[in-house]
Amino acid sequence: MSRDGNALQSEAASSIGSGLSIVGKIVGHGPLTIFGHVEGEVRASTIVIAKGAQIEGKVSAEEMTIGGYVKGAIHANRVKLNSTAVIEGDIVHRTLVIEGSDASMKKARAIVRWNV
Repeated sequence: MSRDGNALQSEAASSIGSGLSIVGKIVGHGPLTIFGHVEGEVRASTIVIAKGAQIEGKVSAEEMTIGGYVKGAIHANRVKLNSTAVIEGDIVHRTLVIEGSDASMKKARAIVRWNV
């Protein structure tokens, strides 16, 4: 919760719709869900990359769930790959969870670096 004057407000979730394409840097302090296309750097506390979404660039968060396509470096403490995730790039993480019987590191095409 953030403090605005004397009133407390919860962090609002942000989203990028499926019909939206953004080129540039996106920095947020709360949760972000991406359904569309982003070309550039994306940073937020929690990121969900939905099935059908496409990211080309570095993606950083404390927690990240990926169901779409990411081409670029992924940095997060906790990364969850859904069975629909396609990754072309490095995943730097503390915890990696691969969900679904079709998901594998080979399918994800990722070079995993353990963040020790």
